[in-house]
Amino acid sequence: MRMRCRTVMAWSFAVLCSAPLWGWAEQEGAAAKIEAFFSPYRRGMPRAHGITPGLKIDKTNAHVAAGMLPPELLDHLAAGEFSFTVQDTTDTPLRQAYVDATLRGYEQVALGERQLQNYQAGLPFPLIDPQDPQAGLKAAWNYKYRDRGDSVQYWPTNEHRTSSGAVERSERFYIAIMYGPHRPDPASPFPKWEQGGVYFKRYMRIVAPSDAEGRQIMSLNYNDDTRLDDQWVYDPRTRRTRKVVYNPYEAPGNGQLLSEDTSGFNGYVHTYQWKYVGEQTVLAPGPIRSADPTLGGKGNWYPLDPWELRKAIVLEAISPESHPLYSRRLLYLDAQTYSNLYTFAYDRAGKHRRTFLQVYFHPEFNPWKNDVWLPQISAQLSIDYESDRASIFQTHKVVYNELLSETRFFSVMALMLHGK
Repeated sequence: MRMRCRTVMAWSFAVLCSAPLWGWAEQEGAAAKIEAFFSPYRRGMPRAHGITPGLKIDKTNAHVAAGMLPPELLDHLAAGEFSFTVQDTTDTPLRQAYVDATLRGYEQVALGERQLQNYQAGLPFPLIDPQDPQAGLKAAWNYKYRDRGDSVQYWPTNEHRTSSGAVERSERFYIAIMYGPHRPDPASPFPKWEQGGVYFKRYMRIVAPSDAEGRQIMSLNYNDDTRLDDQWVYDPRTRRTRKVVYNPYEAPGNGQLLSEDTSGFNGYVHTYQWKYVGEQTVLAPGPIRSADPTLGGKGNWYPLDPWELRKAIVLEAISPESHPLYSRRLLYLDAQTYSNLYTFAYDRAGKHRRTFLQVYFHPEFNPWKNDVWLPQISAQLSIDYESDRASIFQTHKVVYNELLSETRFFSVMALMLHGK
């Protein structure tokens, strides 16, 4: 109990004093401010008292991480569930085309009821005033339109693990995503998508196990945030394709994680109330130079690869009363890329229930010969403390920014083409 009280006080003090950590000089122009936003480590890496590269942090010295780890993680570190070594902070600059697109269009972007107004490409709101009553909503839109590339192909696995580390079920997938509008290069390869308000299309095929092999899902996500995703499912047993109603609160495949739990949060912006909590230096899993993270600790749920100090934006999402599981989430977004470092979800009574940890590939790790670096997920570690189980999603190969054929992946006929 004493550890918990000290932790909460230290963390609350750190957030309240974080205001903002990389402030802008009044005399700087807007362009210089935006460049500085995308390069938060240009003037030096973050530092914290007692935390240096090479330091191993475990239950014996967990107190040194107070203020740099949220209580939701620090408590489990102090309980001996995991440990990690600290490494130098990694500079992860985004591609220059995305930065240039931000500079070209940010002044015209405005909030709308259902979607952004006059948004073309890049980060919609690079200059957020933390005192702005709409700062949280603007940050949420930044998260949706973070740089995720023009296309991406994943070859991932997902494992359901118990607290002892036993694997109850394992699945293998192939996933392809193509973005139509809002590319840094304004020449969209699919003008009809833009006319129809499509933001991206997603294709997924289950490769294993045998009882699900061949199942396919193709979905469309729209810029209109109030418009539900369109989704079609191919069933290999009947060899039929049907359109289904998408529900972000459902758990696909009889799993525990909701559809909107992808990447820590993948729900609709308009459904939530957003609060900009503050800007904070945190300890988070660092990007890895490997196709697979090193996992360990309780249940083999936690990343053991080095963690590092990173600047983060703390964002609170208050759930609607109709939400079946959560009352709110806390998102810790990387200040350089707006990618999700980790997210905490709380049950309807306000108790911390789930932790979503994200691990990314290092910019220098590229065995697949991608032309530029993008913040792509190596693993999402989703821990449910109520059920004492975890879902371990790992990407073993990723290829991005290749032009993918619409007829091969992103149409109803494509499901029949790949059908078994």
